[in-house]
Amino acid sequence: MRLFFLSFFCFSLLFFEAKSSENLSGKELKQIINSWLYERGYAGEIKILDNIKYPACDNSNLLITDISGSYNLIKASCLGPNQWSFITRNKTKKNIPNNNKNNNKVNIVSLKVSKPAGSKIKEDDLVFVQKRVHNSRGLILKKRELVGRKLKRSSSPGAPIYQSNLEKDWLIEKNSPIIIENKIGSIIIKEEGVALDDANYMEKIRVKNIKSGKIIYGFAKNQKKVVIRTKQN
Repeated sequence: MRLFFLSFFCFSLLFFEAKSSENLSGKELKQIINSWLYERGYAGEIKILDNIKYPACDNSNLLITDISGSYNLIKASCLGPNQWSFITRNKTKKNIPNNNKNNNKVNIVSLKVSKPAGSKIKEDDLVFVQKRVHNSRGLILKKRELVGRKLKRSSSPGAPIYQSNLEKDWLIEKNSPIIIENKIGSIIIKEEGVALDDANYMEKIRVKNIKSGKIIYGFAKNQKKVVIRTKQN
């Protein structure tokens, strides 16, 4: 299968060419993300071309996360055999009112025992419980969206967990290995480096060139790439 990658933001997309029977279309992915946003009390306006093709990804392996903390930037990741990830901007953050006056109990994910702020959540820490929830905005309903995340504040067993309860989920985390890409005219130079800061998409970040030991600034392009903007005379 030939794989083509095209990445840009606001108009950014991952493009995969594959057999139609093995693809997840842009239209399908957009519907999945919009449904995910709706579950959390947000209207979605995701910009993905309907005819873009992604390698097939089973629903159990498809992870949708808010990497901005405010539902501005949404990341879709396939954790299955055909691993890929994609970041898109949500054009609207309009809150959807909860018209369920009965406040029926719903299944939520909660902690088995109390954990302090700064704790990293493991799968064994989590349990599904039934609870009346009056505010669904930012509510997390799936275990896989919590595993590996850190608590911003302490949480008690049985309590709902919201995005606001968690530390920010960074695109690039401090001490992560990355590729430093420097474009000079038509020449692209790539070198191995390590991130010295946390950063989200196109945020300024300090990186260390492993070969030279030099510390420079760049911009987070994706999970593995930091681009350097060099002015040319």
